[in-house]
Amino acid sequence: MGGFRLRTKNGDEFPLDAKQIYYLTTKGYIKQPIYRPRLIDDKNKVDVLLRTIILCQISWFLISVIGRWVQRLFVTTAELTTVSFILCRSVTSEITKAFICKADFLQHSTVTAGFWWHKPADVVMAEIIKIDVDTDTILNKAGIGPEERDEWRMTPLDFVSRKEWWWSRVWWNFLNILRKMHFKFGSGGRPTDRLADSCQHPLGRRELYMVILMSTVCFSVFFTAWKHDFPTWYELMLWRAASIALMVMLYMLMVIYEILRAVDRVQQRTEQWRQRHFSTHQSPRSDTQHSRLRNTKYYRRIAEIFTRIDKALNCVRNNSPDGDKDLSVPLRVLAPVYVMGFFYCASRTYIMIADILELRSLPPSAYATVKWENFWPHLG
Repeated sequence: MGGFRLRTKNGDEFPLDAKQIYYLTTKGYIKQPIYRPRLIDDKNKVDVLLRTIILCQISWFLISVIGRWVQRLFVTTAELTTVSFILCRSVTSEITKAFICKADFLQHSTVTAGFWWHKPADVVMAEIIKIDVDTDTILNKAGIGPEERDEWRMTPLDFVSRKEWWWSRVWWNFLNILRKMHFKFGSGGRPTDRLADSCQHPLGRRELYMVILMSTVCFSVFFTAWKHDFPTWYELMLWRAASIALMVMLYMLMVIYEILRAVDRVQQRTEQWRQRHFSTHQSPRSDTQHSRLRNTKYYRRIAEIFTRIDKALNCVRNNSPDGDKDLSVPLRVLAPVYVMGFFYCASRTYIMIADILELRSLPPSAYATVKWENFWPHLG
């Protein structure tokens, strides 16, 4: 993301996304960028031969695992984990990147490589789009006053395409925790130097259910080792628990999504009902009673305690350095997601550890190769 960068008259330079390019084009600031396929291929560091070799390696691995399973040869959990990763990148496309797979070494798999066949890889230099208009002029024509010009987070054109939703807020909250632990992501300045993959666009209900369905296929691979021959009984039980936890956390995501949708609808209807049936005006008697109550010592003490608690919780809800109000996350969203994330990471970590621990005690059939002549006798 960020293959195009805008350089304004006053020297500001920042990356652009597709919506921002469309906005600048429709407003007449720039002409529609036209690039021939050969110019795009010129930036590509991965040619057709390399992609073909990758597809052949992945296909041969899957065929070998299927052949071992058919001939009753031992299949290690490391092979099953690799199959799950391949399916994860094959049947889910880019929309699952925010939920399931984050590993860079999994960016090439069967179907994904087909979808990304013409996508340039490892592009370093972006295309610079120069305009004879300064940033303030663009913001003025967009109706953004001087007091609102410094409220952007990524680039001055955030008003065009930035739309934070519950998952992006949770993700920013997690990244801010890592930054406080001295993990660096990007330059950290304003404007940003690149549009990271963590800048996720909102998913609709249909897209999320597609993620759930396809991810179910990926996690189902771990259940094929339900009666696997682990070195110890405890490792088998932990594998089963990790497999169940992954599937449960996946569907808990769907439950949280539906609950948040329902809560938002109820809050909107409640607010509309209050506006129709209640008046904001209070009687003088009611105001007098409230003022007397506020002047009591116990009321002030309780109010001070709740104020301190609210300030502490606000640091949890919004841990952005600049206190960006668009990144505030309700605790009813933050708490369950972090609990789910803990169990998800713990399950994933154990599966990777079990893949390594299993290598200390493998049966003889694990070292045997598939006899392909049993499938095609003429090959023998």
